[in-house]
Amino acid sequence: MLNSQLQSLNSYPSFFLTPKPSILFHGFTSLPVHPCQHFLKRNTNFCIRANYNVGAKTGSSSLATAIDQNPVSVKAVVTVKVTTGEFFSNLGLTKPVDDFTDLFGKTLLLELISAELDPNTGLERETMKAYAHRVSHKSDEVKYESSFAVPASFGKVGAILLENEHHKEMYLNNIVLEGFPNGPLHFTCNSWVHSKYDNPHKRIFFTNKSFLPSETPSGLKRLRELELENLRGIGEGKGKTFERIYDYDTYNDLGDPDKSNELARPVLGGKDHPYPRRCRTGRPRCKKGNQNSKILQKAFKDWV
Repeated sequence: MLNSQLQSLNSYPSFFLTPKPSILFHGFTSLPVHPCQHFLKRNTNFCIRANYNVGAKTGSSSLATAIDQNPVSVKAVVTVKVTTGEFFSNLGLTKPVDDFTDLFGKTLLLELISAELDPNTGLERETMKAYAHRVSHKSDEVKYESSFAVPASFGKVGAILLENEHHKEMYLNNIVLEGFPNGPLHFTCNSWVHSKYDNPHKRIFFTNKSFLPSETPSGLKRLRELELENLRGIGEGKGKTFERIYDYDTYNDLGDPDKSNELARPVLGGKDHPYPRRCRTGRPRCKKGNQNSKILQKAFKDWV
């Protein structure tokens, strides 16, 4: 009797096209389990939205933290050219002091500058500093190295600030940053770097990549304008040997009218004789002839 009733119950037609799920308990088949389709769909969507928001936020912050905790190890290689004039100028009293500076590994102070502004503050990012120590000394060049741990949040390096800890200037060939995933970063310098004891302001060198003024990275715009002002000068004052002002002046020092009228010479580079011109030195004017500058009384290595 019981078997016939069970068979009659199972003979009812199914309203589902898919196979009926069932639960097996002690060898007997229980009643079919049919979840509510509408409730399941709504609940699934709710779970997906909640998991996406929480997971994305947590995952992004965790990823950023993990990236900052695993910075890129970067090595800076600085190549300095040994010149004849530098060799003889280093035979003075400051040579032992500079040797001690090299011995303690604090010859050059490097500062990495990010090419972009900090998105949170809108200001320039804090620079990364490290001293460069001497690693090799050949007859024609000296190499210095320093190490940086650059986090991903620092962004791309757009420039380098450099401070010469020696008492004499040095001729810098180039700087190469090695260790970035996209390859080394090159800075072509080919320039004299003044001593910090002559001028406390650091020298800045930009990467070899060129930009139009409108495409200059936000973190470098102010520094580009400041460097241009340093090169132009203000057209006043006497020039110093460590300055890099490319300001022009007329050749008004070819004669010496203060000593004799016969030694007066015309001014070249003015209205009457437009060419040539020379770099401005800012030397005082002659007493006779306000357009003439006093002639050099001794050799001046930077006079052009």
